[in-house]
Amino acid sequence: MRLAGSDANANARATRLARSATGRARGSRAFALRGTSRGARRDGVDAPDEDEDCDDVRASRRVALGVVVGAVTTTRSADAMEATARAFLDVGACEGIVNAARALGDDGGALCATPEPFGRIEIELYGDAAPDTVRNFLALCDGSSSSSLRGTIFHKIDKGNGYVVAGKSGSPRLGQVTPLSREYENADVARASAFAGRHFRPGTVSLALESAASDGEFGTTAQFLILAGPQPVPGLDGKNIVFGRVVRGLDVVQRLSNEKTFQPSETARAYNALANLVGDSRASKAKSAWIKPTRALVITDCGSIPMM
Repeated sequence: MRLAGSDANANARATRLARSATGRARGSRAFALRGTSRGARRDGVDAPDEDEDCDDVRASRRVALGVVVGAVTTTRSADAMEATARAFLDVGACEGIVNAARALGDDGGALCATPEPFGRIEIELYGDAAPDTVRNFLALCDGSSSSSLRGTIFHKIDKGNGYVVAGKSGSPRLGQVTPLSREYENADVARASAFAGRHFRPGTVSLALESAASDGEFGTTAQFLILAGPQPVPGLDGKNIVFGRVVRGLDVVQRLSNEKTFQPSETARAYNALANLVGDSRASKAKSAWIKPTRALVITDCGSIPMM
């Protein structure tokens, strides 16, 4: 479904809103720097270099641009996108959510010695629709980056909407992804066309910008989600960047989605509902733990597959 008005009008609107968001980011940065400088002079210490704040400002600006651009873009089905590359993820499960020895310094690989094998997921990637996102995903799979998905975990299972999420940034020792370097900055978040893909069918793969923001990640993220089905999830449209679809191994995705998650007691649910009713911000944070799997769902291997 297309929004009223021409693509040119939508792009013009996106440009105006993006400039406004950028201006607000600049104003916030200037205000923060002035306040920091005054406080530093008062305390008799050197103020931080202005460049030190640039990364956070750029990250906030990219998030603002992504939200604005995603809000006005038209949508299209993944069926209309052309595959340019292919990748695979081998998945297994470990009983413990974290291997204690690894967390203490063992460089051991997966989160357990012999994960229970689930199978392989093969994904076709839309390099024309989301070029930077596909480039980054392939780099995480084929070892061309210092960051990798190998040995990392699926950290969210949203049973209500039917999708799983992996790629959270953090410590590899905890099954998280080493943050990508600056050379992998993702310009897709500022392009309206990159947000055109719909979360319509099981197996849809997208860059999970909304999930990353809820985890406190801004700027370039490695988080991605896969729809397990059976229903579409239109609430994700315009918020995340569709960049591929599962062509083999959808049963593995569905097996992941059926894994147990942490379940709160009835008392905890009641307290959470009350906290949410009075506007306590801790309610949503506590509820986010309810979609965490009870055991480590590990990407045991990954790589690229030659296109036929």
